[in-house]
Amino acid sequence: MAALTGALIARGDAYLALPAYGAEGAEWAQAALARLLLSNARLKLVFAALPFAPPAFLALLAGEDRPAILQRIVRNPATSGATLLRLARQMDDAATRAALAAHAHTPSVALIGLAMNADAAVRAALLRNAGTPALALHALLDHADSAERATLARHPQADADLLRTLLAGGDAVVRAEAVAHPHCPLTQVADACVDADAAVRRRAASNPVLPPSLRQALMGDSDPAVRAEALRLHAEGQEVALTDDGDVRVRRAQARHVALPEDLAEALSRDGDVWVRVWLARNPALPAGLIQRLGGDAEARVRHAAGRNPACPADMLATLARDGDEWVRAAVACRPDLPAEALRALEREDGEDVASAVARNPQTREAALRRLARHGQADVRRAVALNPDAPAAALRLLLDDPYPLNRAFALRHPNLPVADAWGCADDGAPQVRFAVGKRAVTHAAAAGRAARRHLETFPQP
Repeated sequence: MAALTGALIARGDAYLALPAYGAEGAEWAQAALARLLLSNARLKLVFAALPFAPPAFLALLAGEDRPAILQRIVRNPATSGATLLRLARQMDDAATRAALAAHAHTPSVALIGLAMNADAAVRAALLRNAGTPALALHALLDHADSAERATLARHPQADADLLRTLLAGGDAVVRAEAVAHPHCPLTQVADACVDADAAVRRRAASNPVLPPSLRQALMGDSDPAVRAEALRLHAEGQEVALTDDGDVRVRRAQARHVALPEDLAEALSRDGDVWVRVWLARNPALPAGLIQRLGGDAEARVRHAAGRNPACPADMLATLARDGDEWVRAAVACRPDLPAEALRALEREDGEDVASAVARNPQTREAALRRLARHGQADVRRAVALNPDAPAAALRLLLDDPYPLNRAFALRHPNLPVADAWGCADDGAPQVRFAVGKRAVTHAAAAGRAARRHLETFPQP
């Protein structure tokens, strides 16, 4: 890491050196790195908004006095909670408060403080922020309008006390949201299951902690939307009694259920609604015979779903690999369990959908991946870089790709030797040079950790 950091500083490229700031083993060079990274006023603005910037560098950059830089830092998703708290103390304008209220890393104490005296923009940001704590939500309740109360009722941090208060307000929309919340008191959810309003019963049926007895009762509800919702959420892993239903919404939910009785599964496989058959074809608990039938369905969407089913038999995969519809062939082309002979045939295709799927398949042969790395479509070439088993020979071809994003993806691949990655250190695209620096720094840090572990195995004098 010491040698690498010295080389990065010597090259004088801020994009290349940025990943080293704050990296393990580069502590000795932080001052020299800071001089390089802070030497250009325009780059400060760029780095302040870069979502891959090291949090340690953003903390350093937060010492700048330019409001434009600080505003970008406070909106950067990589900024740490400590840096945000520091900025909260020194900046009190409306835009900063709204950005802090929306940031996922803003500490709870700051969010609570913002909620105590929040304008409309801050209130909206706090309600959108999944990390806003319950205490802050209680503070927002006092002056909440109807729409805000509904948002409070579905906020993931809403606690039982807040939900009880919201339910007591009597607003039907708010009640419907509150009874769907996993923190809603069970007595209130049970009451909602027999509510006169079908919308309230439907939302109660969507509650993820609804007891099986209440769910079973709602599956016999007179409203088909309630019955469908009672089935939808627990389509997998829940033992429930299923019977034929005349409403298509319920049948679509049934088709996703892993505990389907054999006679019902048989009936659904012949259903006239294509989405019933699509959902059924995706069902991993479906018997092989029914998957075979759905794999021969007249509708391409159903055959595609059968090809994506993890339980699809090998002979059916081979059949779908010869399907007349390219989208269906693409559904199986990326599967590692596709029979080798079928994959070899698909390797010869040039259509974008199939070629992209083949390029992502870890079983695709090296020669085919090298050919696809020169495909005319950028998405196909990128798929090679996203293949977890892509060989270095194919990845090296992508280092000359005309699309910078493809070059960056190839540089990140662990199968590409670091020496090859370093060969792109002079690339014309800043994002590619950053990827080179990131890859080199990650490799050096890992090597340093491995060396320390090796030394620790020896007895100390």
